[in-house]
Amino acid sequence: MTVWIWKICGLYNEKQPSPLYQVYRYTFIVALIVVYLFSLSLSMFMMPTFEQLMLYIMYIMFTETVMLLKALITYCKFDQLCNLYRLTRGADFKPIDAEEQELHRKGVADINYYFYLYILTAHLAVGSSLLYLLHKDYRMPYFPWMFGIEYGPTQRVNFGIIFGYQVFGMYFHMLITVAIDVQLCYLLGIIGVQLDLIGKRFRMMRTSEQFEESVVGLTNHHQKMQRMVREIEDLFSPAFFAQFSASGLVICATGFQASSMFNLSDLTAIQNVLYMLAMMFQMYLPCRFGNEMTRKSNALKTAIYSSAWYCMRLKQRKTLHMLLQRMNSPLTLKAYYFFNYNLQAYTTTLNIAYSVYALLQRNALKRT
Repeated sequence: MTVWIWKICGLYNEKQPSPLYQVYRYTFIVALIVVYLFSLSLSMFMMPTFEQLMLYIMYIMFTETVMLLKALITYCKFDQLCNLYRLTRGADFKPIDAEEQELHRKGVADINYYFYLYILTAHLAVGSSLLYLLHKDYRMPYFPWMFGIEYGPTQRVNFGIIFGYQVFGMYFHMLITVAIDVQLCYLLGIIGVQLDLIGKRFRMMRTSEQFEESVVGLTNHHQKMQRMVREIEDLFSPAFFAQFSASGLVICATGFQASSMFNLSDLTAIQNVLYMLAMMFQMYLPCRFGNEMTRKSNALKTAIYSSAWYCMRLKQRKTLHMLLQRMNSPLTLKAYYFFNYNLQAYTTTLNIAYSVYALLQRNALKRT
């Protein structure tokens, strides 16, 4: 699915694309990314109040900046993404018995479960923009200005064209964001599955002969996981550093908008609620899979200790002791060494969002 998203959105950067696809790519990028973001940026100057301007910047501009970074990563680092994916499909990542197949099946099912929840939430958030059609004041769902073209009750055709352009543009921007988010979560999820398999193989060691036969391969496989983590960190750091930095403000802005306008006659408040839920889910996924990767990396020490080390010779026991020392530093993922991909970072972001939201609410109450 993500490969098809990349192809449709012009980000499938194969080495020798066909001339027809190149024409399609540039047409798509200019029409639905360059023009869209340009119109979005200029619309900031059409906001009637400073408060609306700040909410607009937090609500739209930050998320679009993150989307653009993710699109650039996909396009510029396409070969690196493909190599990582091929690595996860290699023979070294395959389960070797029924127990490992079950562990692998559960891990992949977990990735798919969160993917379908995410794609559903994202579609609901974008689809909720159609609620603006229920209003009689001809409001646009995302930005009020489009190169000075007039629209309204006397220019309904213009309104329909611009409205459709904004909805379709945001829909494809959502797909780009979802595709790169899913790739990150897939890679972290597969690393977690491999750590489960490594732990299971350590626990199954019962003799010195089994240890000598398996330890080199298991150690090399664990080192491969470490290299993958570092490569993923370098690849995704720019976009997810921006996302971690902006998400608290975006969630806060959408929550404040929803709470300030939520009533039975204003259905567009539902859009803000769904958009806020999509942003929270977008933040949760890398934190959740990053947290699981670190937890399973820590669990390897217990797996090694759970082997029958007491039945092995002194040489193997010393080697196991050195392995335990190496496992003292678990696998962790960071965005530019500032934000860890774990549940603590997620809750911290939500706390910041709530603090800013409470401040905005207090100021709003003072004015009223």
